[in-house]
Amino acid sequence: MDYWVKKPFWILLIIFMSHQGFSQFQNEKSIQFFNHLYNFEFIKADSIISTIDSAEQSSKYNFLKSHYLRWYYLPIHQQNEEVFSKYAHYLDVTTELSIVDDKDYISINRALLIAEYNYNQGNYYKAFQNGSLIYDLLKKNLEIEPERAELKFLASLYHYYYQYYKEVNPAIGAMIWFFKEGEKEIGLKWLEEVANQKSIVRTEALIYLSHIYLRLENNPEKAYQYAEKLHQLYPNNLKFYELLIECSLANNINNDLLDELIHRLSNSNTIYFTKYGVCYNAVYLAKYGRERHIEKIDHLENALTYIHNNGGGNHLSSLLYQNIYLLTGDSEFLKKKNKVESYKYELTGYPEDYNN
Repeated sequence: MDYWVKKPFWILLIIFMSHQGFSQFQNEKSIQFFNHLYNFEFIKADSIISTIDSAEQSSKYNFLKSHYLRWYYLPIHQQNEEVFSKYAHYLDVTTELSIVDDKDYISINRALLIAEYNYNQGNYYKAFQNGSLIYDLLKKNLEIEPERAELKFLASLYHYYYQYYKEVNPAIGAMIWFFKEGEKEIGLKWLEEVANQKSIVRTEALIYLSHIYLRLENNPEKAYQYAEKLHQLYPNNLKFYELLIECSLANNINNDLLDELIHRLSNSNTIYFTKYGVCYNAVYLAKYGRERHIEKIDHLENALTYIHNNGGGNHLSSLLYQNIYLLTGDSEFLKKKNKVESYKYELTGYPEDYNN
């Protein structure tokens, strides 16, 4: 979390808003595309793109291709130059970007994705420029509840994260006085309403609610409801396993599904997912395993080594340090955990009422 709060507020906000991105195409073909994409059915998703004329429907074609690459290569900003350049190409469909109104979903979504792209490239000013286009549109939809689910989704994120970052870092308050005030309660209420509606942004709302309630609000019981729904809708999505596994561990839910999801991640052909599987497996064994005390510690330390040898990961490392500390009582591991932890929640040693 410390890494994020050091960044300017608006850059933070546009990154959270663009984390998954919403679709601007409310037709059956696009809905099918995103359902396949979210369920990691990449061949089926790509087959839908192939039916779109890249010349006559260039905006739609490039939009879907950018989302396809963004999910196929997780995380996109850590891919090699060839993949990342291809992704940048599909984003760069026009030289000038303008947003006509709140129904111009192609430009809205593209502005968010380009803002995220520039942020990951270190081009913070360009990220701000693209994000400010969204703010100019969004500020008209913050006081009165938007009717359209897409705008309500974005407005809910603004409300929540505005107040959240002011709370975790009071210094931000002095930086954002010129932005409209946001309220966490309104943000969560609207986000939950979007999650219960049939719309193209329902999935994104479920993702954010799982993440927010688990890691930011430290309410694992409520988070589990949304993470479970995500898994029911998209049982093949390895990224969603992360949320359901952590919710299960935080709620002391030990069942066959938990064991199965951990092993699927561990056996993934992608290092990104394998790291999560290795970490969760070590935490699971430390929590529920029948191995000897020393063997549990070995599992955790081996997982740390694997993660550090494969690109690192502060969040996963914090989970492992916390469990080594619990087993050894060695405060040095607690200090290491505190140094790298991204979230202060149940799995990193904070009681459920800590963030409330």
